[in-house]
Amino acid sequence: MNLKFPALRLAAIFLLTIAFEVSSVRADGEYVGQFDTKLVAFTEVTERVVFKVASRDSLRGSKVPEEDVHLTSNRLINPVGASLVAVLVEEQDAKPMIFVDLNADNSFGDDEKFTLRRQEADNPYLWITTINVPVKGGFFTVCPIYIRYFRSYQTDKMTIDDRLVEQSTGVLARGTVDVKGKKVAVQYAYSLEDKKITPNIGWLGVDADENGEIDMNNLSPEAARAADETIVFRVGQTYLSTKKADVGKNQIVLREHQAKDYKRMELAVGRDLPDFSFVDLDGKKRKFSEFRGKYVLLDFWGFWCPPCLKELPYLREAYKRFQSRNFEIVGMNTDEYTPDSIKKNLEKNGMTWTQAQRDSFSDLRDYQFRIESFPTTLLIAPDGKILSLSRQEKGEPDLRGKDLLETLDEILPKK
Repeated sequence: MNLKFPALRLAAIFLLTIAFEVSSVRADGEYVGQFDTKLVAFTEVTERVVFKVASRDSLRGSKVPEEDVHLTSNRLINPVGASLVAVLVEEQDAKPMIFVDLNADNSFGDDEKFTLRRQEADNPYLWITTINVPVKGGFFTVCPIYIRYFRSYQTDKMTIDDRLVEQSTGVLARGTVDVKGKKVAVQYAYSLEDKKITPNIGWLGVDADENGEIDMNNLSPEAARAADETIVFRVGQTYLSTKKADVGKNQIVLREHQAKDYKRMELAVGRDLPDFSFVDLDGKKRKFSEFRGKYVLLDFWGFWCPPCLKELPYLREAYKRFQSRNFEIVGMNTDEYTPDSIKKNLEKNGMTWTQAQRDSFSDLRDYQFRIESFPTTLLIAPDGKILSLSRQEKGEPDLRGKDLLETLDEILPKK
């Protein structure tokens, strides 16, 4: 009799194990998971809002000192409804606060006050917070809005009393899927209007390095923007795409792929930049590896792109100043013109460095590097390793504006 009970326990454990595997593995090569109840702010797509000077009357219901306080106000974009009245409060020797009228009653309660914190411990100019807007009905209960305040920053159209605030306008639905015994986090762009997710259209991400976070940066291998296509991610040595993401049924289904289905070239500081081919404006076939031995600024840009045009004076100056210090620029031009017309524009703008023809690197741009914003600029060392992807939030060397000149002067060998 003493032998029967251990046997029964083993049988029960076996049955529970089988039940768990059936619930997490839907079919051969498919894995099932569920959504979290909280949405995530999508911080890669933002809008900037200029806050104008406000009177004391704008803070009805709040408890803020009468003196030594600077008040500015504007409306925030609300992804789930009417815009939200917001007041930025700056009190001397205190952290900035933002009051948001979430219930639209023209006053501010304690639950509508949000204290900002430094984005970086040693940077007194960037302050952030997240505002959770209640959502009525549906699976998700709150819609987060990410706020970033640029202290002491002014554009040409701002007065000294104005304040610049950046906010997110979209959200991501996050969930977890059990893949071969590992909990893999996933997230998808979520439409608050129709309450649906379409995995083959829009932004999605997977925690590829299994650190519990999903890096939605433009060049991160953990994120991609699908353009009516199936996106395959690599998690360890497993290659996964999303077959279904149904919020109504609270079900996520991932499908496993072969390694050959993974097209992404993974970019990270310290890694070798994968070699690639292109055709220059003279029709000559080239390889990026031809530039080994030099510091190379790889620039994805176009004349059609206003932010790219703002960078041109700094690129010209960098080429003029640092070419003698083993520096080169390789431009990946995205304009839809003939090579001859582009050559004329380049000559007119004093751009004498190598340029690639648009159609010769379309697969690299769209499917391997998955470039989503322009300009996108990388700095490559003589040994082929990536020195910077210009992601300032990760502390990488800055490759924009006058900071590009300072970065190159610091990194390049002296004469």
